[in-house]
Amino acid sequence: MIRHILSATLLTALSFSASAAQTLVPQKSKVDFNFKQMGVSVDGGFKNFAAKVDFDPAKPEKAQAEIIVDLASIDVGGNDGNTEAKKKAWFDVASYPKATFIASSVKSLGNNKFEAKGKLTIKGISRDVTTQLTAKPEAGNLVVEGNLPILRLQYKLGDGMWADTDTVADQVTVKFKITLAGTASK
Repeated sequence: MIRHILSATLLTALSFSASAAQTLVPQKSKVDFNFKQMGVSVDGGFKNFAAKVDFDPAKPEKAQAEIIVDLASIDVGGNDGNTEAKKKAWFDVASYPKATFIASSVKSLGNNKFEAKGKLTIKGISRDVTTQLTAKPEAGNLVVEGNLPILRLQYKLGDGMWADTDTVADQVTVKFKITLAGTASK
């Protein structure tokens, strides 16, 4: 069953990437996050992710985007934290190695600002989310930046003793910068 789901996902990804004219510039892109642990701000990020995007700021309604994050690439600043974050109580990377965001719509808010709606899936749990972002040309590329506040407990991130929001706050802010080379195909 899982093999069939993975095969279908791979076929979808391959067919989408064949139509996308823009490519991710990894060294100029990032997916980071911030949360509070015991009242102290903690920053982290993911070292590996992929983005399949076809986005023309002049035609946002035609945009397509899928962001796939390799959860095993998490970095919270230390080996102990990184190891803990991969365990079942948190990301359970053995069972759910990837998180995805798939845009369902993008609309212009004016002044290079946009609103994107879509599905965020973490640990097999999908939720509708909305984020605001900017899109600006920079050195021949298109730079898309924004942040997305999420509630970690809605995705079962931090089960058991970690569900205490006095220890680790429920709100996590995901910050992204996606740099794209090329132009949209639509």
